[in-house]
Amino acid sequence: MRKPSQIPVVQRFGRRIGHLSKNFFGGVLDVLVPTPENTPPEALVEVRSVLVVRPNFRIGNTLISTPLVTALQRRFPQARIDWLSGDTTASLLSHLPLGRVWTISRRFILRPWQFVALFYRLRRERYDVAVEAGMGSFSGGLYTWLTGARHRLGCAGKGDRFLDVRVAPISVEHVYDSPVAFAHRLGVECEDHPLYIVSAEEAASAEKVLAGAGLDGRRFVAVFVGGHQDKRWPAPQWLELARRLSDIDDIAIAVFLGPEELHFAERMRDGLAGRAAVLPPQPLRIFAALWSKATLIVTPDSGPMHLAAALEVPTIAVLLSDSSWIYRPRTADDLTLLRPSVEDVADAVRARLAVLADDRGVRAPA
Repeated sequence: MRKPSQIPVVQRFGRRIGHLSKNFFGGVLDVLVPTPENTPPEALVEVRSVLVVRPNFRIGNTLISTPLVTALQRRFPQARIDWLSGDTTASLLSHLPLGRVWTISRRFILRPWQFVALFYRLRRERYDVAVEAGMGSFSGGLYTWLTGARHRLGCAGKGDRFLDVRVAPISVEHVYDSPVAFAHRLGVECEDHPLYIVSAEEAASAEKVLAGAGLDGRRFVAVFVGGHQDKRWPAPQWLELARRLSDIDDIAIAVFLGPEELHFAERMRDGLAGRAAVLPPQPLRIFAALWSKATLIVTPDSGPMHLAAALEVPTIAVLLSDSSWIYRPRTADDLTLLRPSVEDVADAVRARLAVLADDRGVRAPA
């Protein structure tokens, strides 16, 4: 895990203030905001505007919630669907059938007047329904209540006092089933995987990046070496895996670095000596467009793992803990390896490429 000194000061300060605020406001709200009588979801009628409240700063958590867009469209077909997101993940929602995407920032801790101004504007929108998309989150419930929406809808849990339309808590074996279960409580269906749309302009930009890396027109395996340190291998193992994969014929290898992996970028390039392309961190939308063009993705438990699921690119997930299992990719083209060796992953890549080539009538790599 990252040491406290490695976490940005604003982020550490924000987390500390957040924990203290929850404890303090929890006690105050017990007195000031009693839990309202519950209204059944079917009583929600004449809904013209809906706000999804999911102000999260993690790629995975935002993507996991995206099927709610189509669920709410089906439940409220005449309504405009807006979203309240974390500022670092708002771009993931581009091109989805949403109206306006509002953003909240960790920097609001240092600029509280901006926080107040945001919710003042949200209240002026007079939303008919605000949906707490954290599935029982206290902070999500609080933000939902602060919007001033006519109805506040969500799962029963820590934020009950903020919601007047509470559905039964959700317990699932896979995290992608949470939006599905929530949709069922509203009487509709939704997709069982994250949603993401790559625009034509983003695809063209990705082609230029691939051409600059010598990958234009080539089939390639994308290997992501980022993510939380307690959820991924150290650099030497990724380097050894890339070396082994570079020996496979008829397929190129592209190593993708996250922002926190720049310190071993040179080591990767030197260690691979031109045997694989090493791509520096990209803007999030371009990163996604690049991955949409991969033949196969290899990734630890990370936000980009969920991005691969949204893009429906065959994926091999390299998981290091049992707790990651509920987040695994799970289509027929995906494979999950729990605490594997480098050799295990290299063998799995070879086998998966052979299956994909056979399915698509492409000559399997040697």
